[in-house]
Amino acid sequence: MKHFFTLIVSFCVLISAAQQHVCSKIKQNSSAVQFNVLAKSSSSSVQITHEMKYDVKFVHLNLNVERNTKYISGYVKTVATVTSAVLDTFMTLLHQNHTVDSIRFNGALLTYFRQDSMIKAGIPSPLPGGATFTAMVYYKGMPPAGGSAIGSGFSTQASWYGGNNATWSLSESFVAYHWWPCKQALTDKIDSSWVFITTDSTNKAGSNGVLKNVVNLGIKKRYEWKSHKPIDYYLISVAVSRFKEYNLYAKPQYLGGDSILIQNYIDASAYVDPFWIANDKVELDKMPSVLNFLSNMYGMYPFYKEKYGHCMVPLGGGMEHNTMTTIGFFDYYIDAHELGHQWWGDQVTCKTWGDIWINEGFASYTEHLVAEYLDPANFAANLNAAHQNVIAGAGGSIYFTGNDTLNSNRIFDSRLTYDKGGAIIHSLRFLTNNDSVWFNTLRGFQTAYKHSTASALDFQNYYQAQTGINPGIFFNQWYYGEGYPIFTPKYNYTGDTCIIKVVQTVSMPSKTPLFITPIEYKIGRTGKPDTTIRVMHSIPTEIYKFPLKGAVTSLTCDPNNWIINKATNSVRDQTLGVNILGIAVDQKNEPIITISPNPSHDFVTITCSGSSKALASVYDLAGKLMFKKELLSETQLDLRSLAAGVYLVKVVDENGIEMESQKLICQ
Repeated sequence: MKHFFTLIVSFCVLISAAQQHVCSKIKQNSSAVQFNVLAKSSSSSVQITHEMKYDVKFVHLNLNVERNTKYISGYVKTVATVTSAVLDTFMTLLHQNHTVDSIRFNGALLTYFRQDSMIKAGIPSPLPGGATFTAMVYYKGMPPAGGSAIGSGFSTQASWYGGNNATWSLSESFVAYHWWPCKQALTDKIDSSWVFITTDSTNKAGSNGVLKNVVNLGIKKRYEWKSHKPIDYYLISVAVSRFKEYNLYAKPQYLGGDSILIQNYIDASAYVDPFWIANDKVELDKMPSVLNFLSNMYGMYPFYKEKYGHCMVPLGGGMEHNTMTTIGFFDYYIDAHELGHQWWGDQVTCKTWGDIWINEGFASYTEHLVAEYLDPANFAANLNAAHQNVIAGAGGSIYFTGNDTLNSNRIFDSRLTYDKGGAIIHSLRFLTNNDSVWFNTLRGFQTAYKHSTASALDFQNYYQAQTGINPGIFFNQWYYGEGYPIFTPKYNYTGDTCIIKVVQTVSMPSKTPLFITPIEYKIGRTGKPDTTIRVMHSIPTEIYKFPLKGAVTSLTCDPNNWIINKATNSVRDQTLGVNILGIAVDQKNEPIITISPNPSHDFVTITCSGSSKALASVYDLAGKLMFKKELLSETQLDLRSLAAGVYLVKVVDENGIEMESQKLICQ
């Protein structure tokens, strides 16, 4: 989901993102009262035990909705399977604003009682595990205000363009129960769903899946939407207004010339407005190419057998409902963000709200990808804006637990969940250093977890299995840790050798004292082309030496913005010599000590030439001695007892004079 602050002047939508990510701000406008209600439900195993004893297979919402009122009536049918040994009570959630007319369970009328928003009905004949049941809740009422991450769970508002009204749902995070009786559990995806909406014949009604039928009922019409794809409770949607239908078609290469419908229900007042035509429509028309592109990056669009589309309502952003985003206006990057959610959030959904990075981090990363490949002129600015927002604060972690998982301000934090979340995915691609492996990993993850839920740890483990790279250090620094590195680089050159010295400090030393990371430096030279080198920064002060001809005129740290960081302007330091770190060199200027392979996860071999006796000592970065070993001309070190991390190997000769000091990365 994305958000822009909006101000309506005449028919113009003036957009100001400032330092707030476009998706997050109105997602944060949740009612504390609603979260307190949910917290009570979630914290009491006695209260939620019945709801967690069944697995929802199918829901059918058959509702009456109009464009100019929040009043809603109808019924919701739930088909589910018992997952416990026995089920003796049916439980569902529905806001107390609604009146329940009746509840039927397998056709039988049940008595029930209500406690706040919880409804419980005893089952006359308890069902055994594996049994399937059908529950129908008939109800009516006026959904409450607030509660949703963007405004209200169910809203009615006049069009920004005049002459129209719209009513729509927006259930993220916890307020689907504001407008329909449901089970709110992320890990229980609904296997298939129908949404039937009866409304005035001048309206159209949009929802998930495919519009299978429009039934004329005199002055009313019933729109019958059906989806056969799994969906989480908060992604079921309705939107009703005087819409004009405007359709586009995408043709991903995998479909062999077939197409995917992009079905857009446009506010009828906007549809003929010159401003909308000259601006929003231009952005909307770009969506087929974005859908084609993302199908290449992430795998085929997950719902290609149904559709993609938008319902336009007076909403200050967008919400990624399966197959049909609810959106307030069309902007290239908002549209790309919400489309990216169809993979990250809809096909694969966060396992808990603490894992929102799976949804919003990857949707924000989608914006960077779209900029890089489809809008390259704006790629650097797009990425830099995210980095600058992150470093506007010294600390803050993407990871959070406890009561914060019920706090919309924390879940949808612009700086951490969106900008830092998306930026570190870009950094993880840099760590991978192989785009074929990287994008195969993203596509593979989508396949492995499709129609299910996943945590950040699930992604971390999958990444390691697919790439062979242990990302533990990376996640400890960037996902669980806080802050960012600050680099102070200096350089020198001697005609055929360049030396770079870099000191790293950090913004939150108490949380993340060092960022162990690859990093690039772009070197400018007189009369020669710029060159970019990639090195590893593993200790606070690094010195890199490499052959390079020409006078160095400039040094730029992280020129391609791969990692979140600050860097001071580089200067030449003519005191930097060729003999660095006390490393012994032979007459050919080559080390007499070699350590390989590095990185390693089990054994490394130290080759020692030029000394009859030597001793290798392995230290952690805190200076603790891990072990020592005498060296022969070729000696193997066993690293299997070491935890993954960075260590220092120091080699001294028989007189105790240091011959070598080298970093060793244990994976």
